[in-house]
Amino acid sequence: MYRKSRIIITLFFTLVIAGTGYAQKPFALKHSKMTVQGTSTLHDWESEATKVAWKGSALTNGNAVASVKDIEITVLVQGIKSTKGKTMDTKTWEAFTYNKNPNITYKLGQASALSDGTIRANGNLTMAGVTKPITLTVKSKVLPNGDVQLTGSHKMKMTDFKMEKPTAVMGTIKVEDEVTVNFDLTITPSI
Repeated sequence: MYRKSRIIITLFFTLVIAGTGYAQKPFALKHSKMTVQGTSTLHDWESEATKVAWKGSALTNGNAVASVKDIEITVLVQGIKSTKGKTMDTKTWEAFTYNKNPNITYKLGQASALSDGTIRANGNLTMAGVTKPITLTVKSKVLPNGDVQLTGSHKMKMTDFKMEKPTAVMGTIKVEDEVTVNFDLTITPSI
């Protein structure tokens, strides 16, 4: 009887210890570089999202990301800054109706991680008060210090989110509908 109990207890602790090694861990945002690129009837333009927040967890296995969950990314609209100056910034914020919708949010629904480090992330993107499902292809890399780098880009149309394309000089300068969002996020274990 004693031997049987000892085997069961040993098996239990082995499973608990092994399970904790493979549990999802919360990660915090360490660094972000997120840009939006587009064109207009006058010139190409680029804006950077300077205020980005992240929450979520990941499971790493060696140098690969095995899974991610509960991810939510929030971008403050008034933190979007253009290389073309304050007028462009104001026009961008107005297109997002920032006074009613101060944030852009992405909430992950489900994701699958492939062995090459690619993550296919299905979630909902909310901009200017409109929510749409989108699929992102994200390249992940576990860094030597345990941080994880997530990179990718996604093309979208502003009108899909019922946004009015920014214009200037009495409508003679118009921003084109399609934009490309590029992101390079580094997350770090928070515990």
